[in-house]
Amino acid sequence: MSYRIYLFLPLLLVLLVERGSAQKFLTGKIFSKNGADTLMSVSIHNITEQRYDLSDEDGSYRIQVMAGDHVAFSSVGYRTDTLTITDAMLTTTYPIYLAVRAQTLQSVSVQYNNYQLDSMDRRKEYAWVYNNGNTPRFEHQRQGDGVGVEMNIFRNAGKPEKQRERLQKRLAKEEQDYYINFRYSKEYVTKITRLQGDSLIQFMKKYRPSYDYCRKAATVDILVYINDCYKLYMKGE
Repeated sequence: MSYRIYLFLPLLLVLLVERGSAQKFLTGKIFSKNGADTLMSVSIHNITEQRYDLSDEDGSYRIQVMAGDHVAFSSVGYRTDTLTITDAMLTTTYPIYLAVRAQTLQSVSVQYNNYQLDSMDRRKEYAWVYNNGNTPRFEHQRQGDGVGVEMNIFRNAGKPEKQRERLQKRLAKEEQDYYINFRYSKEYVTKITRLQGDSLIQFMKKYRPSYDYCRKAATVDILVYINDCYKLYMKGE
């Protein structure tokens, strides 16, 4: 019996090594189809192998795939893109271009503002980060050339729960940034200061309020804050 075990172990080791060496990854960057902007935190789902991840802050993605796998890319405000992996896709990097989803007026928008609606959509989009269960919306499908995918958070990671916790913190930080952008928007700052172009960008970056302040401040407080900052800006302070 022990003799058979000794024969089996080397064979098992060879099979594991071959399987590991056969791992292939799809890599590239994800862009907005209507511009050159890269898209961060795009939810990436290898449907075939049930692998998930998010694109990095610069839009980069990487995921373990095999030819024939089906992969979906989805993000709030963009149409979900799905594709079938081919061997040719694995020989180079492939960019993904997500098309902006046309906004439709819904009755629910009477009760919630745009930020709140987007926030709810983001929570649904990233449900897999919080409860390990999310089915992407398939709005159109592609065969052949396409792109993208990311590293496998759960199967490739030695400590998946730490990976999940890291992503939860990242998404929480992004949600705070979205809220600041909602209260301290370019349109609102422009309306008050009349600044445009590089001057507007410099002003908004220099005087960007904190998340805690935006949560506590009333609308009139934000207005006064921007106006006071504009006076300092004009004095060169």
